[in-house]
This record gives sequence, structure tokens and C-alpha cells, in this order.
Amino acid sequence: MKTKQELKQFFENGDIPNQEQFWEWQDSYWHKDEKIPSEKLNYDFSQKADANASNISPQNAQLWKDKIETQTSIQNPQLNGNILTIFYTGENGVQQSKNVDLSGLVTNDISIRDAVYDASQNIITITQSDGSSFAINLSEFSIIPTTNVDGSVSLVQEGVEKVKIHKVGISGSYNDLSDKPVFAGNDTLQSVIDRDNSSTKPIVFNIDQGRAGELGFNKNTYSHYWGNINTAHTGVYGLGIGYNTLSKLTTGSNNVALGSYALTEVTTGRWNTATGISSGAKLTTGNFNAFYGTQAGIETTTGTGNTYIGDEAGNKNVTGTNNTALGIGAAYALTNGTQNTFIGAFSGTNHGKVTGSGAWGYNTFIGYNAASTTHAMGVWGDNNVVIGCNAPLGGSTSNKLVIDSYTTPQRHDFITPFIHGDFAARTLSFDAVVTARRTPLADNTYSRVAVMNSNNTIGYKNLSDFQNYLPISGTEINKPVSGHIQFESGDGPEYETLLYKTNAIDEVQNQVGFFPNGVVITSSDLNYAQTSKIDVSKKDGVLAEAFGARMTLNDSGASLRYYSSSSQAKGIIVSNLDDEPVLVEHQAANPRGLSSNTYFGNNAQKNDYIQKQYADKQHSYTRDEELTGGTWINGKPVYKKTLYLDQIPRTGEIDLRSEFPGLETIISNEMFTEWYALDTAFAGNQWRSKIYITVERDKATIEFLDQPDYDYSVINSFTLTLEYTKK
Repeated sequence: MKTKQELKQFFENGDIPNQEQFWEWQDSYWHKDEKIPSEKLNYDFSQKADANASNISPQNAQLWKDKIETQTSIQNPQLNGNILTIFYTGENGVQQSKNVDLSGLVTNDISIRDAVYDASQNIITITQSDGSSFAINLSEFSIIPTTNVDGSVSLVQEGVEKVKIHKVGISGSYNDLSDKPVFAGNDTLQSVIDRDNSSTKPIVFNIDQGRAGELGFNKNTYSHYWGNINTAHTGVYGLGIGYNTLSKLTTGSNNVALGSYALTEVTTGRWNTATGISSGAKLTTGNFNAFYGTQAGIETTTGTGNTYIGDEAGNKNVTGTNNTALGIGAAYALTNGTQNTFIGAFSGTNHGKVTGSGAWGYNTFIGYNAASTTHAMGVWGDNNVVIGCNAPLGGSTSNKLVIDSYTTPQRHDFITPFIHGDFAARTLSFDAVVTARRTPLADNTYSRVAVMNSNNTIGYKNLSDFQNYLPISGTEINKPVSGHIQFESGDGPEYETLLYKTNAIDEVQNQVGFFPNGVVITSSDLNYAQTSKIDVSKKDGVLAEAFGARMTLNDSGASLRYYSSSSQAKGIIVSNLDDEPVLVEHQAANPRGLSSNTYFGNNAQKNDYIQKQYADKQHSYTRDEELTGGTWINGKPVYKKTLYLDQIPRTGEIDLRSEFPGLETIISNEMFTEWYALDTAFAGNQWRSKIYITVERDKATIEFLDQPDYDYSVINSFTLTLEYTKK
């Protein structure tokens, strides 16, 4: 777009403007057929006033109102009979008046009694003959009152109706709609509220039922109600919802009743809350009670500080104080108890039922049907604590602790509670295996040890009393037991004592049992199918058994037997009779008596029994020197040895010194010669008086008579056995 100065340069003297320059000039101005956009105008249109005044601020609206309205003022209105006269200053500033006949507004025998104008508030207050009143706020209007054909009064300002007062508003007849004028306008409850209207009287539903359905607010006591509360009450801050709630209330304050007949009898009682049909229905002067549930605390009259939650909780309480019952039927039968706490459906429901006074207190019952019994005697008493579902308590019982739980009610005298205590005696008992899972490690500040008597009552002894006792863990290393270990003695089974250890991995259990008549040592498997034991008794002696073997030691003697079956056994029996021998038993298909896998004949002594092997040896021969086991007359041992030669010296002399060194006395000799050159073999030291064999200490000589040069090397063999002693 060209500026104005640039356009002038196109049209200077002598210039010939072209088409484009002419068009630039024409496009720079608005044609009269074109509309100029508002944003092209140098004007702030946000400051203009819209026709509907929607964009005018309240301050500007008041300025406009002050400019265009004619101010009028209202002076004191007067009432002469039913004629209401309103004095005001007209538009011309001249004092004027307007009469309004209110006689047509009188209905249900209610007439206008007075009209008062409050200039400071600019309010006309019209009082009716029944004492009710109606206020008209004139503070915002220039008012010209007129009476309409339908009997209503309109307050208008310059022809625009501001307020219309209907007949029902002036007369106060809110219930009888039959004589109300017809109103064709679209008036609603919301529009009435929007005009800052309110009711000074209660609203009644179904008037044929009296005040049962009355909804109201007492501006003097600030009490709210929906029902037939006593309207003459003076107690403040009450709330009653339901038929006959707070129906006899007088001076009692801060009471809340929700539900028909809740707190229906209360008069001066205060700070009570009852929720539920007939809850706290008979309470009169009691204070600080809280009843929640149908018929909760229904019989309470003067009781104070009770809290009953649940249908029929605390149902029979009359004068009891500071009781708490939580759960349907909890503390149902208690009448005059104090400081009881019952928690759980039907907890303590029959406590005190069978007694006259019912003045039982300081009990704490927790759990469904806690502190109950199926016994006809019932239950009553003070200062009991019972915890658990159907936990039993019965009879005249006080100062007791019971902790237990059952799925069904129990008879108390048939039950031993899981935990039972006595607060007066300061005792506590358990019907259970007690295990402590967390205990601190004891240091030297722990100086007492818990012990238990025959009645399972736990006491304590000083740790010093146990310093000379064998600890359960055993003695310390290098600190052996230096004295005796003695168990309590007696005659009955209670004096039986077992020391045992079980090895579950290897399935072995070992026991040492001390009994009144003796001691038994046993080792077995876990089922006692395989057992080894030693039974020692003063009366019966010793009996040892294992794997079919049995040993007995008693006043009849001693025995050692092994039973492979009932008909096969072997053993040794020693009688206590001097003349009876030692018996060896061997009951078998091939009995053998005594035997040994070890040969001990070489060491046999004078009185030793010999083995068959030893006896056989005495009749056997060997080239080795050996003891015979016998002795010579001089006490020296006798030796035996056999010499066998299959090479005989040519001379017939056999040197014995190397074979029998140290030979002293030859006790006996046995010989056997094989001489096949003579076609003979003979035993002994001569043959047919032709051949003689002589044995000396150092040699043996063979001599063939009449054959001085005989060659004895032809002898096939020569055997010599000697029994002898040695030097």
C-alpha cells in the first residue's frame, strides 16, 4: 500500500500517470459501497453499552439507574383496621399516600392486627391475629402498592411488578389450599427461595396424622426436628427425626434421636445420642449415652455414660453407668452394672440374668457369645476378663481370666480353659503345651531359674541352688561329675525315671531306665522290633538279651545261652550248687559241645581242658621240635621230635647232636626202618635178633650181627621219634 506522499508524486505537474498508478490511488481509499471494518476504526468498541445491558458493570448500571429513575421514599405506614396506608414521596416531589384494603386477604379467621415500618431497614412488618408475622423488604424499590382483582397486593415500580403478596402470605394459612387464589405465573419453590423468602412455621405432612410428619426448626433452641418433638422444650441443640422422638423433651440439651420412639421419654437428660427404632426409648434424665441399633438401651432410664452399639445391645440396662456393649444382643440382660465392656455379638448376653440386682461391674468380655454357659445356673460376677468365641464362664464368678474359643456354646464346669487366671489370687494356668519362641540370651544379671511342682505350678529357685547340679547340656570339657547322681527313691510308678536319646536319622533310641526294683539299659529301633537290653535287679539279678542271646546272673547261678529257635539253643549253665558240674548245652542236629577257632594247646596248663586238635597232635609226628605239654619227673618239660632219614651213613652211625641239640634225658623212642635189601621193614630197635639199633644222647647206631663190614647205606629209610628233656 502506497503512502499518501507517494501517491502525490504520481500526480505532479507535467506527470502522465499510468494505469497502475491510478489503481494504487483508488485502492488507497474506501468506496461508499464498501463497509469499513470496526478494527479499521480508531475507536474502542468494548466501552459501548449493549442494548440488553449484558456488558454493563454493576457500578455503571447503578450510575445509569441513578440518571433515569425518579427517586421516591416511603414514610411510616399506618394500619386502620384492615386498611393499610403507605405514605411516600411521588415523582414530582409531592407527599402522597396510598390506601390498601387488606380485609379481602383475611382467611381461616386470621386477621391483620398491626403493621410496623422500620425506616432504618426499610421493612414493613405485618402482624396477624394469631401472632404470626410477615415482613416486606422495600429497600430496593420505589413502591406504589396496588390491590389486584384476585385479592393479592402488588408492589410495582413504574409499571413493573416487583413483589406480589398473595393471600396465603398475609394470612399465614399454609395448610388450607382450597381458598388460595389462582396464580397464573410460573412460580416455584426455587423462585420463592431466590426472593430471600423463608418459613417461620413448621411444615406438616398429612395433617390428619397430627404432628407425626412435622418438619421444623426452633429458632430459640436451635433444635431441628422431623416428627412430634415437644415444641415447648427449652433444651438447646436438639435433633429429632422420627415419630415420638424427643416427644417429652424439656430442658435436656444436645440430644440426637434418629428413629421412631428414640429418646421418646427423655426430659432433662443431655448429651445423648440414640439411632434406631426405640433406642434409648425409656431414658429420662440419663446423660452422655450413645445408643445405636433397634432397641439398643431401650430400658435405660437414668443410666449415664453408656455406649450400646447393635440391635438390642444393653437392652435391659436401667441405671447402669459407663458400660460399653458392641454387637447385637451384647450385655442384653445386665440391668444395673457399671464399667463393663462387652464386644462381640451376644457377648455377655446373659450376664446377671438369673440374679435380682444385676449390679455387676468391671467385666470385659470379647468375642461372640463370650462369658456364656449352657448350665441352667447362668453366670454373674465382677471384674472378669473373658476372651474368645463361646469362651465359657458360669456361676458366681469374680476376678477371673478366661481365654478360649469354641465353635458351639459350652458348659463351663465341663471345660478346662486354654488360659485361666485369678486376678485376686494372682495365678495363671495354661491347658496347653507352652513354647517360648523368642527369649533373650541370659547374662550374669539372670539369677533365678523357673521350676514346677507336682501340680504343674511354676515357681523359681535361685540360680545358685543349681551350681552343683549336672546341666542338661552335660558337663563342660575337663569338668567331670565328681560326685554321685541320685534320683528320687520310692515305690510307685511315679518314681520311674528314664534317661534316653533318640537318633531319628539312624532310627536308634537308647534308654537308661531307673525303676523301683532295678535299672534297665535298652537300645532299639524306633518301633522296638529289634532290642538289646540289660536288666539289673537286686531281686532278680542280671538279665542281658540281644539278637537271640541271653545271659542271666541270679541266685540260681549263671547261664549264657543263644536261641536260634524255640527248640535249638546252646550255652553254658553254672549252678549255684557246689556238687553240680558246669553244663554245656548244644541243642542241634549235630551237637559238638565246646570248641574254639584258636589253637592254644601249646600253652595248655595243668588244669586246662585240651582241644581235639591238641589230642590229635599228641598222636601225630613232626620233624619240628615241639613241647608235648607234659613234664618229666624232675619237672622239666618234655619235647618231641621225629627224625626221618633216607640216606644212611655207610658205617650205620647217625649223628644226633645237630638234630637234638642240648638233649639231656631220652624218655622214649620209636623207630621204623625200611630195609628192602633184606626184604623187610620193621618197627622197634631189633629185627629177629640179627639187627640191633642203639640210641644214645649224641648218636644212633645200627648194627648187623655177623656182618662187620656191612654197607648200611643200602637201608632205604630210618625214622626215629624221641621224647626227651633238654639240658
